[in-house]
Amino acid sequence: MNEDQIRGAANTIGGRVQRAAGALAGDHGLEGEGAIRETAGRVQQKAGDAVEHVRDAVAHRPLGAILSGFGVGILVGMLLARRD
Repeated sequence: MNEDQIRGAANTIGGRVQRAAGALAGDHGLEGEGAIRETAGRVQQKAGDAVEHVRDAVAHRPLGAILSGFGVGILVGMLLARRD
């Protein structure tokens, strides 16, 4: 697990608690903040999952990762050159 996965899980849980507390107290603002925090936590977890997936792919296929990065670099360079 990386830092984004851990922090995302913590924010997801914290958001659920905050949302439940807001619902229990009848505070719609707190409930909305909790929902936003929960969603942000889920997004952060998914970003952490993506980082782990890339790390695994690079560790198992370093040449493929280098060639993919090279290809993306060429594509971005071509797109930026067309803007001029």
